[in-house]
Amino acid sequence: MKVGVRDIAREAGVAVSTVSHVLNGTASISREVRDRVLAVARELGYLDQRRAKATIATMERVVVAFDRSFETSGDAAFRNRALYLGLKRECERRSLKITTFISDGAGFDAGKVEEIARTEKASGIILMSGGGQLDLSDLVKTGLSMVVMNGEERLRRADAVVPANRFAARVAVRHLIDAGHSQVQMLGTTGSDHLAARRSGFIEAIEALGLGSHDAIVAQKDSAEAGEAAIAAQLGETGDLGGVTAIFCLSDPLAEGAMRALSAAGLNVPADVSVIGCDGIREARPAGLVTVSVGYEQLAMSALAIMESRLMVPKPVRSCILVEFGTELLTGTTVGPPPGERTPRKGSGSVAARSRRYRRGSIGGGGPHARLVLNRFH
Repeated sequence: MKVGVRDIAREAGVAVSTVSHVLNGTASISREVRDRVLAVARELGYLDQRRAKATIATMERVVVAFDRSFETSGDAAFRNRALYLGLKRECERRSLKITTFISDGAGFDAGKVEEIARTEKASGIILMSGGGQLDLSDLVKTGLSMVVMNGEERLRRADAVVPANRFAARVAVRHLIDAGHSQVQMLGTTGSDHLAARRSGFIEAIEALGLGSHDAIVAQKDSAEAGEAAIAAQLGETGDLGGVTAIFCLSDPLAEGAMRALSAAGLNVPADVSVIGCDGIREARPAGLVTVSVGYEQLAMSALAIMESRLMVPKPVRSCILVEFGTELLTGTTVGPPPGERTPRKGSGSVAARSRRYRRGSIGGGGPHARLVLNRFH
């Protein structure tokens, strides 16, 4: 249902002219009245409605380019699916048309992408990445507006929106410390760029907080089956976890596998061992798992907002924008105090605790938990 200024005026208890002045900044209105009007406008959906109208006026179509490494099937493809579905939903909400293109080989075919973008009269290009550093030299030379989702141009000559993978690991470790744990072990894999960032974040947190150091348990790949095999092998070699009371898993599928192996060995989660994951995507999150959401589904909102801002305020020389999304701790039943402790420390706990969001600064259109980084000029 379409919302108008009369609806806002009625709900806020003010005159229609007052609403108009607040929304357009055409008169001095008291702070209390202004806040009330904006709160009602936001609650009724008017601000989103107005923002969408502006988007329709400046943007009609975007080209979404994938390289061959962007898989949407397989063990860890749920992240890529979440990225793309989030983009589709946001484009539908903004009435934006999408033209998709998949490169034949590795990387992005700059010539073909440019040809499609200019033929379709697209407002810009969204480059869907599986993570890591990208060489976009040829695309940068085209001068087209582009935003990378879930990756960065290696020289930061293109705008990008990324999840805070490194910071997410630190959030997970902090939550385990708050629950009373001092012996924490990591279950991870080798190779994946996004998991490498989480691995680094874990190591940094362990060193900074002076926790007990344990060799990481390494799974063959990022899947529940591989995680289960890795934990089972560890338990088979030593018979226990060597004093470890909590396991940080670099992904939710690995956490699911870890819980299976612990259960098969007769260990209870969280009574004997606490388990925490990292991803927070509903599709892949086991029931009850405590995990850290890195906001894959929300990256599109910032990517399109950046592109829109470039179109509205063009500059021949501009600073690149990097938006790093914040994290949200999703509580559950798999983290509790270490064995022998009756209650967790204040502020921790699993079932009763609420989800907590960790801020990294903010940028308009990026959500309240995004971090803005201005980088080199191009």
